[in-house]
Amino acid sequence: MSYRIAFVFDDTLDVLDGVQQHIVTLGKELARRGHDVHYLVGQTEHSPVPNTHVMSRNVMVSANGNRMRIPLPASRRLIARTLAEGDFDILHVQAPYSPFMAGRVLKAASPNTGVVATYHIAVSDPLSAIGGLALGAINAHTHRRIDEVIAVSDVAARYAALTAHTNARVIANPVDVAMMRDRAAAVNVGALDGDTIAPHIVFLGRFVKRKGADILLDAIEYGERHRLFPAGTHVTMAGKGPLLEECRRRAARFGMPVTFTGFIEESAKPALLRSADVAVFPATGGESFGIVLLEAIASGAKVTLAGDNPGYHSTLLGDTDALFPVRGRETARILAQRIARAIDDAAWAKQVHRREELLLERYDVRTIADQVEQVYAQAIAKRRAGRAV
Repeated sequence: MSYRIAFVFDDTLDVLDGVQQHIVTLGKELARRGHDVHYLVGQTEHSPVPNTHVMSRNVMVSANGNRMRIPLPASRRLIARTLAEGDFDILHVQAPYSPFMAGRVLKAASPNTGVVATYHIAVSDPLSAIGGLALGAINAHTHRRIDEVIAVSDVAARYAALTAHTNARVIANPVDVAMMRDRAAAVNVGALDGDTIAPHIVFLGRFVKRKGADILLDAIEYGERHRLFPAGTHVTMAGKGPLLEECRRRAARFGMPVTFTGFIEESAKPALLRSADVAVFPATGGESFGIVLLEAIASGAKVTLAGDNPGYHSTLLGDTDALFPVRGRETARILAQRIARAIDDAAWAKQVHRREELLLERYDVRTIADQVEQVYAQAIAKRRAGRAV
């Protein structure tokens, strides 16, 4: 059975951060299966997907350790017209959500429409928890309209329980494994790392404190001081953010070459990750999942190492070889030694890589879409049962 589905998301689709990647990847797979997929989103000028309906203007704020966009109040008339024209079977809301856009869509939803919410967030500090509780209280009325609740991880499920007092079924973030592999294979890796023989360390992420670029630089500095890395080892750090220039100045003092690429397009990410002998993601917290870990594995990074925060720990199923501590006086030493082992100990690196590859079927978009379709069917069944009463 095919459905008319609308993803409801307060933010923009002009950038592909974690939630955007989730709904775009899942939406494309659902469309491939014959569903009619739409996107009701905040201010967007260059959407990567068809059937995008812009419902509000957005403003930038700081929250949960990130810069993010929140919607200004959306037009109730525009919402009513869009829902009437769409005649959707399913509204799939990305949570937590704003009362000014997604909340208004929920209020206007037809009683015949099944509503599903997916929680994506993990609390990064006590202030974020307080804000989540306040938002949950504000949205309590509209949240009752939701038929089924999903969370992308156990961490996100705990957030949903804390802030919305709801039990969520855990369905992970989707990764299009085949696409990542195809894109990685389509580019000459040597052109990206400069040398296909010398070891290559890759970081990809925003240059903000919680993403841990400084932790990787600490480890590189320790490794240089203790001569842990083979000659020719070089580093690529991709991304942008407020700490970029500070990291660039610090790395300029190292003997090891460290290249800062700035922002890279989504289409270029797989090849960069494939070029990595070691892909390192040292995020300290505020992560509900970690799509980038699976993108690195799917792209063919030889070893993927991740900061042992709750979200990454959950995604990697607690693999103690792949995870490293992100707090404490020994962090730089442990990470430097782990990177060195990934480079020098081929047997160990292959074992870690093999375990990481086994994760991919669990998180592949086709697996995830099967599970989400089941939830959609349950939500629609609840609606129909309600009409029959």
